[in-house]
Amino acid sequence: MSTLQEQQAIELLQATGNYRISQRLHAPSVYNTGKPETPRIGLVVDTETTGLNQQHDNIIELGFVAFEYDAASGLIYRVLHTYDGFEDPKEPLTDIVKELTGIDDAMLHGQHLDDDEIQHWFQKASLVIAHNASFDRAMLERRIPQAKQSAWACSFADIDWQAEGISGRKLDYLAFCMGFFFDGHRAVNDAQATLHLLSYRLPKSQHLALGQLLQQARKHQVRIFALAAPYDKKDMLKERGYRWLADFQYAGKKGVWSCCLDEEQLEDEEAWLSSHIYTGKKAAFRSQLVTAQERYSKRELMIQDDATRS
Repeated sequence: MSTLQEQQAIELLQATGNYRISQRLHAPSVYNTGKPETPRIGLVVDTETTGLNQQHDNIIELGFVAFEYDAASGLIYRVLHTYDGFEDPKEPLTDIVKELTGIDDAMLHGQHLDDDEIQHWFQKASLVIAHNASFDRAMLERRIPQAKQSAWACSFADIDWQAEGISGRKLDYLAFCMGFFFDGHRAVNDAQATLHLLSYRLPKSQHLALGQLLQQARKHQVRIFALAAPYDKKDMLKERGYRWLADFQYAGKKGVWSCCLDEEQLEDEEAWLSSHIYTGKKAAFRSQLVTAQERYSKRELMIQDDATRS
């Protein structure tokens, strides 16, 4: 069937209102022609790993797409570079990892990531993006030093997909909702799909997906740690949006209730904590600034030396 015939068939099916057509992603090298007014370089990254333990599991595949975008509008222009590399974890893969990724031990044997190439593009990028950045950043910070210095954003968390009428946030489901599909669970394929997703206008707001992500990434937020919060207040904290950080340690104590909110909400939140959580006791919460440099890093969930005391 020719391209013209395919297009006619698609139009006929869609005209009935009974079909939604999804096309295979053939990753473009150019999204918009011309030159951006405020040019920046972005990096969309994805990792495949030996497991989900961010402290002990290792990267077996890293893929990224470097691209040019306009910082003011969120328009994506050219793909500048694509990288896909394997690394031997020096241990056999589990069956579930093999099945999920299609990677086997023979493919990894003796392989190493190209540190110089990876470091080069991390240094050039104004922003690093991942779909579930809290996982990928933690894995990459252990392996690539520059990842700790980069500004990060997350296509999973930094776009309000629910407000756009999309109930799920998994990458393959978001792609389906936008009208394309791809071969997932390989690093470079997922990175290309994430970039392609960010090139679309969102269904309800019609804002560019990358534009909304950039707006969120630029926000200054504050992370609050409700130290020594009374146990009987846990349900109230949970309902308020706090989550329990079981691995948190401070002053010899482990675990804390914590939340992240916009900077302008800090004063009201401190007042709420004092009146509802630390009633009759000395308030023992700490707060610290969170920007794209700290966001999605493990460092965001640890009290820094410059954190404010209350």
